[in-house]
Amino acid sequence: MKDEYDDLFTKTNVQVLKLMREKFNFYTSNSWTYIRETGGFYRKTGMFIFFESENVSTIEIRKMYGKVRT
Repeated sequence: MKDEYDDLFTKTNVQVLKLMREKFNFYTSNSWTYIRETGGFYRKTGMFIFFESENVSTIEIRKMYGKVRT
């Protein structure tokens, strides 16, 4: 699943915003959280995008239960 987002590593935060067009946490933050999927028993799949100097530096995909914490 992470491989499909590898092209984000060449993008800036403005380009990611235009591409994803989904709700996320505070825009000026250095880390953005997208909820990609919600399942039963409060299971969620989240994508965490971390920025350095307005460019994507790290992408993490996590499956979790309950509240999403960044």
